[in-house]
Amino acid sequence: MALPMGTARVFLKLSFSEANYGVWIPGLVQVRHSRYPRHHARAVVNLKAYQDDKLPIDISTPVRAAKCDKSSSALFYDPLVNKFVNVMNKRGKKQTFQKIMDRTMENVKREQILKYNKAPEVEKSSIETDPRVIFYKAIENCKPLMGLAVVKKGGKNYQVPTPLDAPRQRFLAMKWILDECSTKPLKVHMPEKLSSELLDAYNNTGKVVKRKHDLHKQCEANRAYAHFRWW
Repeated sequence: MALPMGTARVFLKLSFSEANYGVWIPGLVQVRHSRYPRHHARAVVNLKAYQDDKLPIDISTPVRAAKCDKSSSALFYDPLVNKFVNVMNKRGKKQTFQKIMDRTMENVKREQILKYNKAPEVEKSSIETDPRVIFYKAIENCKPLMGLAVVKKGGKNYQVPTPLDAPRQRFLAMKWILDECSTKPLKVHMPEKLSSELLDAYNNTGKVVKRKHDLHKQCEANRAYAHFRWW
């Protein structure tokens, strides 16, 4: 049910004035005065839909502008890399962190190419030089399968082992890599620190992989409290 225009103005004014005091008012979203009319279709960024000529819209249909982080390029855009940049993003400076990620991929590529050139002919076939494959493998090696949840029972808190879903595993792997980068000296630039952590995780070594194993050991030690999990 649409609200009267006067009521909507009061709600919007209240939400902006109270924002300075840390008050969040859910459900008050401006639905009027959209930038695009309703008949404008959303942008299609799937390159395969263009190649197969299976677009869900007609050529004469007006289209809204795509979001700045969307791209149909299979070379420069990757959904997992974009998620990592979003986790890294602070204060809305996504373009800055995107440049950091690009330099990180470049450093990983340089390190692997240098290793490839120095290796003998027998070992060259086993050296991976694609930074995207290295990034995917590094995230996969850092994903924890189990986590600990605090359950209060009889006035006492218990750390109960619980399985983690795929989004939570991915987020923890990304967060642990960034946390480990923040502990390194400030003299080392972020692309160098991040590329070093990704290469260590790709080789299944480093402090992030050790942190995952320590969490699994703690879950194994607390398995006696597993029956407290009610969800």
